[in-house]
Amino acid sequence: MKRIIVGLLLAALAVPAFASDTWRVNSQVVSTGDSEGRLRQVAGKPDRETPMETSRGGLQGYRLEYFKDGKSVQVEVVNGRVTAITQLDS
Repeated sequence: MKRIIVGLLLAALAVPAFASDTWRVNSQVVSTGDSEGRLRQVAGKPDRETPMETSRGGLQGYRLEYFKDGKSVQVEVVNGRVTAITQLDS
């Protein structure tokens, strides 16, 4: 019985490790880990582009915002790769 409980607990903890943020744009999908070039190819030019700074004031990356279908989608790009996708209802 303990083995089953431990197994279920480990399986439940492992699930978030495989989850990634995705965003469907028309018939294509942008995922974390995609390049900035792929993001711009699929989603087009962002409506707003904001630089993100490190704690020391250097450039860390960019937050690109898209406004589509009544939603605001924020995509963070660091070192040329998509690191986070956040969808907000307007």
